[in-house]
Parts: sequence; structure tokens; C-alpha cells
Amino acid sequence: MPSNFTRVRWREGYDIDEVDAFLERLAATVEGRYVDTPVTAADIRNISFTPTRLREGYAIDEVDTFLDQAERGLSQ
Repeated sequence: MPSNFTRVRWREGYDIDEVDAFLERLAATVEGRYVDTPVTAADIRNISFTPTRLREGYAIDEVDTFLDQAERGLSQ
């Protein structure tokens, strides 16, 4: 699942590889593809990513907003 999050370098962001890996699991869950551990709303609520500084990361507010929406979607 390619992300469209803004990449930041001079302010704190989320580790790109960690976010991308979680988003791939989320996409597999939503699309009904086989995954060992499907993502639940609780997983989304409790996920944490390593913060980055001085190296490229995803904008925290954008990732958090997306995850809030995804959590609501899985809860329904």
C-alpha cells in the first residue's frame, strides 16, 4: 500500500519502514488477503512507531489522522 504521507526531515516524523510495514498488513487485512495476524481496531489504536529526527520520516499528524480513520472503519 503506497502512502501519500508528507516526508519530513527537520521535524520529528515516524519511521518510514515501520509505517509502510504496518500499512501493508492493514491493506492485506482489508483486502482479505491471507495474513498471519490480521490487523484489528485495537492494533491500530495501540500501534506506536519509532520517531525520527534529522532523517526522513512521515509527518506524524498525517499518519495519526489516517490511523484514526482506519480504526473507525475497522470498528464498523
